[in-house]
Amino acid sequence: MKIGIVILNYLNWEDTVECIQSIKTQTYDGLEIVVVDNCSNNMSIENIKKHLPNYTKIHFLQTKENLGFAKGNNVGISYCTTQLKINNVFVVNNDTIFTDELFFEKLSRIDIGNNIGAVGTEIIGSDGENQNPIEFSANFKSIIREYLFPVILFLRNIGLLKQNIKDEKKIENNENKNKNNENFILHGAAIFLTENYLNQINGFYPKTFLYYEENILGIIFKKMNLEMLYYDETSIYHKEDQSSIKSFSNQSKIKYKFGRKSVKEALKLFFAKPERIKKIVNEQKYYYDIK
Repeated sequence: MKIGIVILNYLNWEDTVECIQSIKTQTYDGLEIVVVDNCSNNMSIENIKKHLPNYTKIHFLQTKENLGFAKGNNVGISYCTTQLKINNVFVVNNDTIFTDELFFEKLSRIDIGNNIGAVGTEIIGSDGENQNPIEFSANFKSIIREYLFPVILFLRNIGLLKQNIKDEKKIENNENKNKNNENFILHGAAIFLTENYLNQINGFYPKTFLYYEENILGIIFKKMNLEMLYYDETSIYHKEDQSSIKSFSNQSKIKYKFGRKSVKEALKLFFAKPERIKKIVNEQKYYYDIK
């Protein structure tokens, strides 16, 4: 099985170099790397190439403008499916490091049934905690609760709410993490989209810029009767929010702004039919240069 790896870069090319270097230690041979630069203004692609002069099987694309997370990754996903003819795509943040040399060997050996649209592994954050999976039920109540979450976050940041508000996003029952569960979704920092999904929909829902993409993916999966599989036999290290830190001076304000817009899109999506969703995603046009 050939696997495409899509890495979205914006400004912090140093992390992209480190991520690719860690991929190059992988024992699995059937990998093609697609780096999508989201219209950085700091010669990111040139710098990446300079630090990876002898590496092969890397494709560099540059968008005409900053498309955000979903559409930026969709550029790479579309390139994999249409140009490289690869329908199993691992989408990974550039601020991640593959610490297990057998990561893709293990991933390729998973028995993926016809109903599995995505697979996720352990994602170890900078605090040493596993970020995967995330507790979320793709129902109207959950989306409304998420719609209010940016308001709670904003009030907490300006001191009107105490800092010890419990984060209800993570599953506390670890026994449920190794099997399909309709009450969880997979973290978007490192997610394997299988051909069961990509043969129908070519990527993420394109009407968001930042945040909530994995929740929306969970809603789409439910409508398409696909499941997300959590696999805990390997892991990846995630530094977290490195591109956002370089891009925005006020993280909380940006999360509030874009997160709220994304949840509004999720509310609309909740009432959309699968055919409508497929049309929106698959008819989206992307313009980029091959570098």
